[in-house]
Amino acid sequence: MMLLSLPLEIQQQIVDFVATLHRPSLYSFSLTSKACHKASTISLFRDLTLSLTTQEALPHQINTLLSALNRTSATRHVHRITIKGALHTKSKFRVRDSEADYPNWRRSNWLAEKGLENILVDEDPDYYYNSYVVYDQGITKVGSKEDEIWAPVARLLRETPCVRDLVYESETVSPPCLSRVLQESLPNCRLHHQTFKFRSLLWDVPDRLEMELATLQNLHSVRIACAQRDSDGDDDFNLEALMELASMAAGLRSVSVVNKAPCDTKRFYLRRRGEWRGLPGYDPKVRGRLTSLEIRGCHESTGDLVDHLQEWSKYTDFGYLEELRVGGSYQDEEYALSGQDLESLLESSGFPRLQRLSVNLTRDDRYEERPEYSAQAVAFFTRLPHLVEISVIGPLDDSIVEAIVDQHGASLETLMLCPFEKVSNYHHGRERFEMPMQFSHRHLTDIQAWCPRLRHLTLPIKRNQSRAEEVALYRCFSRMRNLQTLFLTLDCSEWRIVRDATYDPRFSGQDDEIVDRERRAGLRKGTIKEMLINCAVDEELARSIWGVINKEKTGRPMEWLKLWTKGGGDFGGHTFYSAAVKELAGSWLVKREERGGDEVH
Repeated sequence: MMLLSLPLEIQQQIVDFVATLHRPSLYSFSLTSKACHKASTISLFRDLTLSLTTQEALPHQINTLLSALNRTSATRHVHRITIKGALHTKSKFRVRDSEADYPNWRRSNWLAEKGLENILVDEDPDYYYNSYVVYDQGITKVGSKEDEIWAPVARLLRETPCVRDLVYESETVSPPCLSRVLQESLPNCRLHHQTFKFRSLLWDVPDRLEMELATLQNLHSVRIACAQRDSDGDDDFNLEALMELASMAAGLRSVSVVNKAPCDTKRFYLRRRGEWRGLPGYDPKVRGRLTSLEIRGCHESTGDLVDHLQEWSKYTDFGYLEELRVGGSYQDEEYALSGQDLESLLESSGFPRLQRLSVNLTRDDRYEERPEYSAQAVAFFTRLPHLVEISVIGPLDDSIVEAIVDQHGASLETLMLCPFEKVSNYHHGRERFEMPMQFSHRHLTDIQAWCPRLRHLTLPIKRNQSRAEEVALYRCFSRMRNLQTLFLTLDCSEWRIVRDATYDPRFSGQDDEIVDRERRAGLRKGTIKEMLINCAVDEELARSIWGVINKEKTGRPMEWLKLWTKGGGDFGGHTFYSAAVKELAGSWLVKREERGGDEVH
């Protein structure tokens, strides 16, 4: 049967399939004929992204877009609009008053510095210790020049009446005209504000326009960065305000918080923090119904992570949570929950509706041993409802992993297990012997057997100079039938040098010589040579690993493989040869190409 003779609904299903597999082919398909263009219209215009540059270019940008939508009768097909970039309506954003006042101003992208932008795409690139100010821009008033500049965007929203989601990622303060359009013309459109921030909390009364935006019925999700005190020395009460807002905003269902610790606020430490006066209209008897809560940040922000969670439980009912993401993630593994924290969380809420969990864990044994940590972690994961996604960064062992796959394996679609142990060899006079867990052939076989629905997997693999034992681990992934994406941390560390008294590697000839016995923990030349070989992960090796997995892959084909080479020069408390490791260690993204060949970045 010819393609053009198929019903329009079937053609649109084909278009959706093409868009999923190889979106550039969708544009070529839409130009094939009028029928193909008609079938492609929905997929082409369903999601629009508006990248802001300058206020002068904005009207032309919107006119061009609306012309294309009207010409193709596609305005009704637009369901999601994302606004990115910034309109610099003033000469520049105020980020500091002067070089003299801020000699140590810091604004770095930690992912770019480590070359991990293509690997850790879901991580916040903003360093937790970067300089940060609350009052970085003025508040846009109704009818002001800054508000009128956004009129073309307001027009776009009015002429796309079927928009269901507006994602605001712009660095510019959201103008009142957008709030009015949502309230008057798009009452069912959900607003996802990714750069949300109160800038008037130190005023006698918070700004009326800020409060209108915060309590807007359309407001569905917010992401906010906050600190106890900013780089100007001003107290930041955005966290307290957001907690109260969770119980005030009727439509708010998702909150993401990044607790920062600006490096240049230490000069203000001796000053007592002011008192939070509360938001107007807040009722402490009312609790919100968030379905998603994310708390990220660093362990130096303020208080313990469990204290932050317990405080949040006063403002929103954890019984409604479907998604919970807490901890410092990859950027700060020590912002985490201890075994005792897990126990207290289960006592306060059993999380009956939870489906997705991401958590950083810690032994919390700096001052005393915690032999009950593993049992507490096992009890926590065993008592949770069956989850579809679990991500854990922290101390892991066989019992914890077994508890996870035994309780949740049948329902799991996404699994991330990243073993982590503190590097310091001595805590409170006590020598540490814990080493990060290594995944063996048995562990991977168990995951394959107990997690039949698994589609996305993140694990560390111990490098072993590409020997047969290492290759056998890669082959295990071929037998995971539904697996489509795989993120492997290629672990090049060797903690046994310091933390295993029985470990005594022997080499022949010069490789058995010890290098700088006093400062380098008795390292032998052979150990260093093996470490450097393991770190040398180039494009050819990345393709080889991809080939091993794909060659015997059963079930669904793989979509991509990420490789992050990590741990080079790390010998369990002592890190050496960082310059050489940086030159050798590569991180790679390998994608399957539908038209043949593989794409490697």
